[in-house]
Amino acid sequence: MLFKILVLWFVTSGLAIAYFARRELLISWREPVLHRPVLIIESDDWGAGPPDQSEALGTIAQLLAGFKDCDGRHPVMTLGIVLASADGERITATGSYQRQLISTGTHGSLLETIGNGVEAGVFDIQLHGLEHFWPSALMEASQCDETVRVWLQRAPLSLTEDLPSSLQSRWVNAVSLPAEPLNDKEVLQAVQEETAGFEAIFGDVPGVAVPPTFIWNECVEKAWAAGGVDVVVTPGRRYESRDYDGQPSDAGDLVYNGQLTDIGIVYVVRNSYFEPSIGHMAEQAMAALDFKTRLGQPALLETHRFNFLGSIDKKNRSVEELKRFLEQALVTYPNLAFISTGKLAKILKDRDPGWVEQRLGPRLHFWLRRLGEFPRVRKLAWLSGWILPAGLVWKLTGHS
Repeated sequence: MLFKILVLWFVTSGLAIAYFARRELLISWREPVLHRPVLIIESDDWGAGPPDQSEALGTIAQLLAGFKDCDGRHPVMTLGIVLASADGERITATGSYQRQLISTGTHGSLLETIGNGVEAGVFDIQLHGLEHFWPSALMEASQCDETVRVWLQRAPLSLTEDLPSSLQSRWVNAVSLPAEPLNDKEVLQAVQEETAGFEAIFGDVPGVAVPPTFIWNECVEKAWAAGGVDVVVTPGRRYESRDYDGQPSDAGDLVYNGQLTDIGIVYVVRNSYFEPSIGHMAEQAMAALDFKTRLGQPALLETHRFNFLGSIDKKNRSVEELKRFLEQALVTYPNLAFISTGKLAKILKDRDPGWVEQRLGPRLHFWLRRLGEFPRVRKLAWLSGWILPAGLVWKLTGHS
């Protein structure tokens, strides 16, 4: 009788867990398990702005070229490129929005440094946006916000990082909060302009797109795909707006590495950080790499150009922390792999057996390990008693 009660309890509670945690169960299983640690440094906001970016990227390229993984590949820093900014002088003269595109005339040294880094295998370029804002929203905000008005007067040398956070979102109008959606027709035109602009400047369509402030919608995504984008970098979910407090909102379902959308876009997840100028040092970066590796996931560490611009002390500290991190990473993980985000996406999409685990035992082991990171799943497992059989399976499959 007791046996029947136990069986009934486990069946019933198991079905309950499957129902209430079905999303976590599915994405943890569907996400590929990598054979080895993978590290990519993802850096945004390069391109439009002040000319001293070239020197900063030259220093970074030299540093990255001094490291190799066991296959002889250098660490890759992806560069999220912003193609244009506001042209304050022309805006003042015309009274309407005018942009300045990066070109060999305005940013020749920067483009040369980027090109050399790509050729050397230490940089990989990604589309971050034509601008890092929605132009009409910026113009509207400048009518009532002195900070924005001053920023606009100094553009295109102004840093977009100095704008109010909500205005840095390109794919919503966040002049007032909550943000308002954009017109689909305007979005399609804007995406066509930025993908064509990217190709004109760099000679190829953008394979990878990084939504500014990680806010974008299905319309943007479809337009990107039509323009040649086949990989979108995400924070692990899609945010489509900003709420009353200016925080990202309208999050959809959770997103996992290697997820393939109906239109053929591959998602990758970047939700770890390396921002030395605000306290993310080598130790924090190592903790992120350890965590991702323990879950069989790639480590895409987000950083921004502001860490490598500004005072000499700040720039040197950021470069030194990057160096310390890479040194520690290679010592801790001799089999660490340095690849680009585009290559990672292809590996995940193809489920390349040279990189992705195919055996059932190890996949079960990592599946259970990933589930343990969801508080709701962990709580349900303890309350129901399923933690015991799950722990046994986890232990038995750990040596597969």
